[in-house]
Amino acid sequence: MADTTKTTKQLKLVAGFIDGDDRTISLDNPRDSITAADISAMDSIAAGVIFGDKAEAGFMRWKSAKTVESTVKYLDLTTAD
Repeated sequence: MADTTKTTKQLKLVAGFIDGDDRTISLDNPRDSITAADISAMDSIAAGVIFGDKAEAGFMRWKSAKTVESTVKYLDLTTAD
């Protein structure tokens, strides 16, 4: 078996809540053309469906959004018999 390489991409959104808490939401394989306006457009949707874990605090805003790409190389360490 040969070495393999796997690359993944995630959009990491940090949601802020009215009680001061925050939560990170990770979405796999976001489209390349996503913009800040696209993230802002999700505010009204998030306000109705995302709640904090402390007394079900309401969603306030997106604190940050970033795309994270990582590459992992899996080495074949088997020995030939």
